[in-house]
Amino acid sequence: MIVHTSCFRYIRLTLAKENTHFFLIAIVLLVILQIIQTYIIDLSFSRTEIAHHELWRLISGGLVHANFSHLLLNILGLYCLIVLYDNQISVHSWCITSLILVTIINCVLYLLLPSTEYYFGFSAALHGLFVWYSIIEWRKKHGWFPLIVLLVLIGKLGMDTMLTDSLSSQIIGMRVHWQSHWIGTVLGALLSFIYKRKAA
Repeated sequence: MIVHTSCFRYIRLTLAKENTHFFLIAIVLLVILQIIQTYIIDLSFSRTEIAHHELWRLISGGLVHANFSHLLLNILGLYCLIVLYDNQISVHSWCITSLILVTIINCVLYLLLPSTEYYFGFSAALHGLFVWYSIIEWRKKHGWFPLIVLLVLIGKLGMDTMLTDSLSSQIIGMRVHWQSHWIGTVLGALLSFIYKRKAA
């Protein structure tokens, strides 16, 4: 009985958190968009289609994935991010920051990386969210753990840059677009300072 009560209390407290609300909203949105992408209509970043005024792909291209394995990998990454720190961010801030990251990353790809014809996935924005959340956490507590997370992330970015056949590439069945990950990382750092000023 005590174990049952403790488990129920843990689940109730977990579901009450803002970060968990964002995670659940994100999962629902990403899964719905992936079903549309897979079975109904292509929503990916496509340079040709964007040039023909399908500008909505600058958003949808960062929310759909090459396949369901790709989607699950990013959902797992998002889950790891959500449980990483105790600091709770409002659902509004999570959603706005995510959409800003997705949109600006895709705009940068379109304007500055003409070799990128197609692009799928939330991973670039996810890198940005890792940096954004880690810097916010560090500024709040000045602990060492967020700095370790950032160092691990930079190490992962370096491996993605140098290795064309990484584990991530094998899982998703396509080459990792490391340039977008770097763009997301830099943008996440910039957004963390904007968030700090707004919250002050």
